[in-house]
Amino acid sequence: MSKVFFFVLFTTSMLHSIFAQNSRDIDNSVNTSSQNKKSIKVFKIGKNNFFKTQEEGKEAYEDRMKQVAKDRKKSLRILKKPQYSDKSYFGHKRPPKKRPLSKRKLCKVCGIVH
Repeated sequence: MSKVFFFVLFTTSMLHSIFAQNSRDIDNSVNTSSQNKKSIKVFKIGKNNFFKTQEEGKEAYEDRMKQVAKDRKKSLRILKKPQYSDKSYFGHKRPPKKRPLSKRKLCKVCGIVH
């Protein structure tokens, strides 16, 4: 029983040592040698194949983040309107009229009879 256990342990350790190195280890060694050279990082932007340096890329990123924050604030401001926050509006721009039972009709917007 113990011989089988040691045999299995030995074979797994051998297989582990065989498959220990993978392609990612080889690629990392290539990247470190190329990183030692001084070079300007270049980013490919858009369909125009227009290249920018790292600083210009950072500026463009910051501009996009400012625009996203501005859009979020605007959408939150719009959602504060009673049309979206008050449940009595049922998705209408103005709250629907409450008609008498005999005159109620099916609403095309929300599908409720009012």
